[in-house]
Amino acid sequence: MRPPAGRHLRTFTSLAAAGLVEAVLSSLGLVALVRMTGTEISGQVIFAQSVASVCFLLCDPRLDNTVQRYVPLEERRTGQGFALFTRLLRWDLTIRVSAIGVCLAAVMTARLLGFVSTDLALMLALAFVARGSLAANGAVRAAFPLANRLHDLGLLRLGCAILAFLLALGGLLAGGPLGYLIGQALGSVVTATVVGTLGTRRLLAEIGPSAAKVPIPAGLIAFTVKATSGTALSEVSDSGILTVAGLLGGSTLVTIIKIASAPGRLYSTLVMPVASMLHPRLARAAAAGEERTLARRDLMRATALLTVAGVLALLVVLPVIGDVLRLVYGGEYAGIGAVAAALVAAACVKGMVCWSNVLPLALGRPGWRLAYLAAEGVLLLGVLLIADRTSSGALQTALSFAWGTLLVSVLGTGVWMALLQRISAPAGDRADTAERCAAHTRR
Repeated sequence: MRPPAGRHLRTFTSLAAAGLVEAVLSSLGLVALVRMTGTEISGQVIFAQSVASVCFLLCDPRLDNTVQRYVPLEERRTGQGFALFTRLLRWDLTIRVSAIGVCLAAVMTARLLGFVSTDLALMLALAFVARGSLAANGAVRAAFPLANRLHDLGLLRLGCAILAFLLALGGLLAGGPLGYLIGQALGSVVTATVVGTLGTRRLLAEIGPSAAKVPIPAGLIAFTVKATSGTALSEVSDSGILTVAGLLGGSTLVTIIKIASAPGRLYSTLVMPVASMLHPRLARAAAAGEERTLARRDLMRATALLTVAGVLALLVVLPVIGDVLRLVYGGEYAGIGAVAAALVAAACVKGMVCWSNVLPLALGRPGWRLAYLAAEGVLLLGVLLIADRTSSGALQTALSFAWGTLLVSVLGTGVWMALLQRISAPAGDRADTAERCAAHTRR
């Protein structure tokens, strides 16, 4: 039998490698797009992708968190876990296909009314297909951790990322920006099909088939609404920011922020497997009433390790990031090193508490996550608006936004560390604190 530490390391390596390859290939695709089409055209492509992402913030059900919480509960309660998974997966696919159809109809209407050009309409249509197909991985990806096959998911993501990159690059070489988007759309459809098929088979092999229909468990809808809203808000820091940046500063500001954000996104991708691995452990501990013990042990240990990792990353990246970006993207982008440095620092600070994305869900408190992410999204949008009003030029606006993002990350990390201290405090200490507060109130 493989030792637990060996399994954890193997799983982390698989997920980290997949995330790293996905991020690197995404950056390479962006480099190729900018180099071959220029700032103006690449900005239009990025804008179309951002609009598609924002649209799916509104109509993506994101049932993966619901699957991870309720399928095991239903399996233990009635033995009908796979039936519930199948029902949720059908909901997911139905909503997503309908959303793609509505978005395509909206693009056609906008083109007929003359609101967008033909090229932009085609870009938007292809971006909607790519984003909608890729988002379909959400619910079915949850089958892999439920089946204890996260390692397989990492390998599958790795292969699909390489295939999608080759399709997008081939499309760019053959057909320019439209070919690039066609390749991305094909890659997304292939990825969704492969991940969906294999994930369903893995879960079926783990828990077995279910013949009977299963009713919707109590609390599932409320949990899904809050969890989905929180996940949607978490994406505002990327797609929503790029969309607003495009409206405020045009394609130049969009391209600068997109390029400068890439190193920080790469670091975030490397540390996120920690959260993916902690999620099932946190959920089991919460079910057993042992969340304080796990918080004192695993979460604090993970925070310490991630702090060290962030400091080391900054020591390595900050001295060379400007030269690397200039070498990769050309002398035209020589001035964005300072922007990228501030955004990398923000990613390292936020990475210290990457578990904050799953802790409220595991504890059955999605409202905590929703409230925090709503506040974070409002702050980031406010930072961008202030930067646009107080700065002259796209580069200065991006730099002001980057420093504001770092400040928001520091504040957010402080909030989660305070919450962790409260959760991990022994029950007696928490009772004493509550009693002192009550006594102070009476006085």
